[in-house]
Amino acid sequence: MDESIDDTPAALGGDIETEIKEMMGLFDAPSFARRGLELEEMLRRVDLRCRQARSERLEMVRLRLKQWAGVASGPNDAATIFEAPIDPLWPLSDAEPPRWTLSPAPRRRQLSVARDLIASVERFNRRWDEFLGSINLDAANTVIDHYNRFYVIEKECVMGSGRLAARFFTPVSPMTVEEIRRDHPMLPVPSLIAR
Repeated sequence: MDESIDDTPAALGGDIETEIKEMMGLFDAPSFARRGLELEEMLRRVDLRCRQARSERLEMVRLRLKQWAGVASGPNDAATIFEAPIDPLWPLSDAEPPRWTLSPAPRRRQLSVARDLIASVERFNRRWDEFLGSINLDAANTVIDHYNRFYVIEKECVMGSGRLAARFFTPVSPMTVEEIRRDHPMLPVPSLIAR
C-alpha cells in the first residue's frame, strides 16, 4: 500500500504557520523589555503632545515678540516700557532671537506693541492652563503602574533571580499635571511701567 504524503504548501500551511509563529516568539524581546519600551514610548508621546499643543498656543506670542523687536533698538528699550526685563520670553516661547530695528519707533507705538504682547502672553497662559486642565493622564498612569508592578517580576522569570532582577530598577512616579507644568511652563506676564 502506497501512502503518499501530501507535502504541498496548502497542506503544510497550518503546521508551517504555527512553527513560524513559535520561532518568532523565541526571538522576540522578553516581556520586561517590551514593558520598558512601552513606558518610554508612552512618556515620549505625552511629551510630544504637550510640546505640539504648547507650540501652537505660542504662535501669537512669537509674533508679538517679533513685533516688539521691530519697534525697539535693543533690549534696553524694554526698560523704558516694562517694569522688568522681557528677555526670558524669547527662550521660554521658543521664539527666534530678536532682530532689533536700527531706529526705535515712537514711544506711543512701543506702548501699543507692548500692550499687544502682554495680552498675548496672558491669553497663552489662560489657554495653556485650560489645556493642562483637560489632559487625561489615566492611560499613561496605567502604563506606569503596570511597569512598576510587573517589570521586576517579568525580569526575574527570565533571569531566575529576584535580586538580580531588582538591581538598578527604579519605580516611576505617576504623571501629574504639575510635573507637565514644570516641564512646559507658563510664561511670565510682563507689566508696563506705571506713568
